[in-house]
Amino acid sequence: MCKIRNMCSKAAATFASLMLLTGLSACASAPQGMSAEQLAKAGQVEFMRPYELSRSDVEFVSVGPVRGESCASHLLADEASQEQARMRMKLAAAERQANRLVLKKCVKDDEGGCTTRWWCEGDAYQAVPLQ
Repeated sequence: MCKIRNMCSKAAATFASLMLLTGLSACASAPQGMSAEQLAKAGQVEFMRPYELSRSDVEFVSVGPVRGESCASHLLADEASQEQARMRMKLAAAERQANRLVLKKCVKDDEGGCTTRWWCEGDAYQAVPLQ
């Protein structure tokens, strides 16, 4: 009985590990047009709420406004998405050495030569812990 229970435990652990790896590889895929390197860089930027700028344990240095866009330029193109526009905005913030981002707005329209377009704007900051 003990050997059977041990074999079942190992089989269950192996199955769980396999399922976890399969799930993680699906999550790690980059949005259309973004490399894994760009995705990692954008992942270093965190969204925050405007009221968090008043925290007393961190100084927030503004690095300026940033914008991200997702465009479907023709009917056969992949659908534009708000998620992709926000990810591109995070990448723009990371390229300015920011690590925090306050989202101002996201808008869906059909301008700029796109059949469908999402664009997002925000303010990028470098959070510096106070000594």
